[in-house]
Amino acid sequence: MSTPLQLYKKLLDGLVSIRTDVLGMWIRDRGWPELPENQKFNELLAQLTPEQREVVADIAAQARDGGIHDALVHLHDQICIDGLRLVQNGIELPVEPFDTQLYWDWTARCLGADWPDEQPQTTHLDGNSTRHEQMVDAVPKD
Repeated sequence: MSTPLQLYKKLLDGLVSIRTDVLGMWIRDRGWPELPENQKFNELLAQLTPEQREVVADIAAQARDGGIHDALVHLHDQICIDGLRLVQNGIELPVEPFDTQLYWDWTARCLGADWPDEQPQTTHLDGNSTRHEQMVDAVPKD
């Protein structure tokens, strides 16, 4: 049986796992399915270079991420302000189990950060560490 924290992590990791979608493949490679309503998309894509297609695919990916993020912000507001609760199989998921918002935890996981309870803590001279520092450390360096 899963714990409330395991369910919370599974929910957010599930949202991270669906970030990649079919649109990127369609934009980069083969275009939309051959249907009359998709002709305008395919005509536009046919005019683009592979580099331009990559840029458009990145825009689509950022828009998808923005939608997931905004939905999580709304859910978080509903949880904290209006008392919404997320319950799975009769188990209530925790609210801010790492003292960070739902959308912040999702963003950190998108950037490759470990869950705070699964990594060594960064500590300062005052003995404190911040989730922000842990997330910033997870950002890939070029």
